[in-house]
Amino acid sequence: MTRPQNSPEVWFARPYPARIIAEGFFPADMHFHTTHTDGTVTIEALIRRIKKNGVGCAVTDHNEISGARAACKERGDLLVIPGIEISTSDGPHILVYFYSPHDLEDFFVRHIRPRRRESPWMLTTITSREVLEAAEEYSCLRAPAHPYGYLFFNSGLAKCIEKGYLDESLYQQCDLVEGICANMGRGENLRAIALATRLGLPATGGSDGHVIFDLGSAVTCTTSSDPGTFLDELRHGRARVIGRENHLGSKMLTAAAISARFMPWLLPSTKIHCERFAGRISRFLSYRKETEKKQ
Repeated sequence: MTRPQNSPEVWFARPYPARIIAEGFFPADMHFHTTHTDGTVTIEALIRRIKKNGVGCAVTDHNEISGARAACKERGDLLVIPGIEISTSDGPHILVYFYSPHDLEDFFVRHIRPRRRESPWMLTTITSREVLEAAEEYSCLRAPAHPYGYLFFNSGLAKCIEKGYLDESLYQQCDLVEGICANMGRGENLRAIALATRLGLPATGGSDGHVIFDLGSAVTCTTSSDPGTFLDELRHGRARVIGRENHLGSKMLTAAAISARFMPWLLPSTKIHCERFAGRISRFLSYRKETEKKQ
């Protein structure tokens, strides 16, 4: 079990739910996708898995809440947290966890659904700042997903800020930082944990899973199995994170699953990818221009 320096409540290790629960903690995977967007896991299968393994879950589908809403209706006394992952127009993915499904639905209807595009699970027309500010109206927690990912995409908030595309003041509107994302590499996760430490924000762990075997590969643990109290404990930094990165085969399976789910949206998705690339070039040139002016 490896623990990063200055991060006493974060461990790189395989989470064993039975051991975690025996120690008086309750684990939850804080980043998971279902068939309601680009995942392969039905809500029924997710609920069965939670009952079997004891790993709770935040359902965080891309720009969609029908999965989270259905999971909350079926959860009973299980640890299921209503959430959403928003793919913003300027690149970063923002996770928002809500205390109530009602607030999640109100937030979605007012701020996200009208801003979706032809390929509804990809980039919206709402910016990172607009998401973070809109969420201030609700009882919720906001976190940048995979802050330094993914690959050549600017889907991480920290990545965009360090490249000069976005302003560092956005950190002030975040409540948490995703510290261990199981689909990222160790280097990116170490940087994310260091970022959380520097900002004085609690870290979370989540798989960013799209297949059932991903559930629980990275978890956040508190002493409460009640969703609201769980979020309270997390908000106040009384949580521990345990997880490790998925192996290459698992990541390839996830990539294949995502690609298959996007096939019906192939043409609009291709268009959005081209726009995203053009936007990256434009922001880079603007950043260089501003830098040269300062010099």
